[in-house]
Amino acid sequence: MKTLAIIFFTLTSFSGFAQQGKLSGEITSEGSTVAFANVYIKASNLGTTADKDGKFLLKNIPAGNHSIEISAIGFKKVNHEILIKEEQSKTLNVELKKSSEELNEVLIVDTQTGLTRRTPYNVSSIDMRGIETKGNPNGMMGSLREIPGVYGAEFGQGIVKPFIRGLGFSRVVTIYQGNKLENHQWGADHGLGINDLGIKKVEVIKGPASVLYGSGALGGVLLTQDDEFYKESTKLSGNIGTTFNSVSNGIRTYVSLGKSFENGIFIATDLAYENHADYKNGNGRLIGNSRFNTKTLRLHTGIEKENFQNKLSFSFNDQNLGIILDEEMQDSKSLATSRNDREMQLPFQEVKDYLLSYNQTTQHENFETSLHLSHHSNNRKEVEQDFGLVDLGLQQNHSFYNARITLPNGKIKHSLGTQGSFVKTQNIKNSQEFLIPDAEIFENGIYYLASLDIDSWFFQGALRYDYRNVTADASSEELMAEDFILPGNPENRKLTRTFNGFTGSIGATKKFNANNQLKFNFSTGFRAPDLAELFSNGPHPGTSRFEKGNDQFGREQSVQADLSYTYRNNRFESTFSAFGSRVNNSIYFTATDESLPNQNLEVWSYLQTDANLYGFEFEIKHTWLQQQRLETKFSGAIVRAEDLKNDRNLSFIPPDNFNLEVGYFGLKDRSLYAFSKLRLVSDQNRAGLNEETTAGYTLLNLGVSKKFNLGNDQLETGITVYNTLNKNYVDHMSILRAFNVSSPGRNFMLNLKYNF
Repeated sequence: MKTLAIIFFTLTSFSGFAQQGKLSGEITSEGSTVAFANVYIKASNLGTTADKDGKFLLKNIPAGNHSIEISAIGFKKVNHEILIKEEQSKTLNVELKKSSEELNEVLIVDTQTGLTRRTPYNVSSIDMRGIETKGNPNGMMGSLREIPGVYGAEFGQGIVKPFIRGLGFSRVVTIYQGNKLENHQWGADHGLGINDLGIKKVEVIKGPASVLYGSGALGGVLLTQDDEFYKESTKLSGNIGTTFNSVSNGIRTYVSLGKSFENGIFIATDLAYENHADYKNGNGRLIGNSRFNTKTLRLHTGIEKENFQNKLSFSFNDQNLGIILDEEMQDSKSLATSRNDREMQLPFQEVKDYLLSYNQTTQHENFETSLHLSHHSNNRKEVEQDFGLVDLGLQQNHSFYNARITLPNGKIKHSLGTQGSFVKTQNIKNSQEFLIPDAEIFENGIYYLASLDIDSWFFQGALRYDYRNVTADASSEELMAEDFILPGNPENRKLTRTFNGFTGSIGATKKFNANNQLKFNFSTGFRAPDLAELFSNGPHPGTSRFEKGNDQFGREQSVQADLSYTYRNNRFESTFSAFGSRVNNSIYFTATDESLPNQNLEVWSYLQTDANLYGFEFEIKHTWLQQQRLETKFSGAIVRAEDLKNDRNLSFIPPDNFNLEVGYFGLKDRSLYAFSKLRLVSDQNRAGLNEETTAGYTLLNLGVSKKFNLGNDQLETGITVYNTLNKNYVDHMSILRAFNVSSPGRNFMLNLKYNF
């Protein structure tokens, strides 16, 4: 009987197999093949994947009517009803339409951490390649302030510190070339030390992201992404351009060149030189010593293969930045000279950055890897009294690594990573003054990230442990001669502090349908106090302050809940986000009642409190007319912050701000673009400690750009008028707000860029 059953089953199976058919075809989109698309027969377990040329073959299809689903990343799904007869071989060629929404969901935001658009973090981005963004005197921050929830604290035009949802300075992490920058943490009057040269896009993660990026990411993260146009052409390609800013007679010239070879190797370089005189405010007054100049060089090389990619990059940035004095608005003490004077004058900062980085990603059948290694050298000098003397000089060397392995198969996607830094800070010999001691910082963290995709739900959770060791050293001859004292005055003139603990996040993304999506995330992050907050004990050149730290500070710990809802259709998209966070041991900087009469210096100290921050952001975009030629966008952000221990408003919080933008694409080929942007900044009536209320203001920006096709090349031209109405104003987030130093007036920015 068993033998008869086997024979019967075999014959039945053979008979059924003989009646089955085949389906083959090619998948294309806009005249090009679509590689590795998925072909699936619904209500069965039959399916296959197209090859790199878009061709597929599906065998053993039972006779009958079937529903075929074809899908690919970045394209809309297509369903076809098809009849397969017995032993029939049928052909089905499919044309897919691109879908920015579906591509956006799976788009990788950061290869180092595996962060994607589906991750339930609140992530916004801005494209830095547009002609209207090139050469802004405020660098990247000039454009990033258009993102709801992002603000900038200015110290003149050359120095702008990012704020995200009311948190800034050391609470915002910047990732540049894969490196976690540490060079801007000396204080409020020191910039990031980078610009938009060679940058394609900046991603902004809002809210605590310490679980992915370690200490410091309480407010959020700025992720810069290089413009890797050279990977797409085996011919030498690139762009060259120049920008003129009338408000400071500033000129910026830049060039980017690169190419790939048939073996996958690529080479590229970016160069820029920028020079500005003092800027004019809305009343036509020169703001003395607001001049600055920058030289930047970037080099790249690497290999781009199907399952292996690496990139070795080097960047050099040389800045000379004038320091605007507290007394600048007093006519008798202003440092303003002639209109076009560009020579550096006292006081000023001289900053040099050298960054070498290596990034590598691999894709295997069962796992993926990401590796980053970098070394950053930052040399910062403040020259105040004499061109031949350095008043405050600091040399920082920072080695950073980040490694991650991901197991993408299975229902749950697992990622395990480690990240760490070694930072060595030394006072430059023969400096006249010392603000902080020499120091070494060792930090290492390990994190686990898990994600689960179930139908319309996407869940993600992460857990991280960090250990940070900080050793202050005041044993050098210079510090001993200056009688620099560490807290407690240890006998060996060294002091060590450690910070450690867990951080985590858990969240979900729910896609109700093609139009509606909801994100919710609950996260906790931390920030260890920086060197200035722990060990400052000296005068700060360029200011009238004597600064004191506190080595007994605990780490800042933040807990935040974040909710984000998005609705989109073909012409309309809106996003609304609300958040609430509690920051324990929040560090703030304030004047005391003490002073040092013999040095005419006011004592400023770092203190701690607990704080609540909450608010919301929104962005509404709509396209109108045929071919979606008219674009409108309305966005805004509101933040409230409370000092809980002292029952008052928290200091240095951005005012309510709103942006209205209208853009129009003209001509048949959409090569003409005109836009207007209205920025509304409300009165800041919620003054904190040592603050006064600040009046709001309205700025109108207008612009037009035109593209000219020259054979295979293209010429872009543009003019943007910032502060068109020449408003004279002082922003609440200006570092020099207390001294009524006003912001730039009307600025005509002229751009010319040639792409080849």
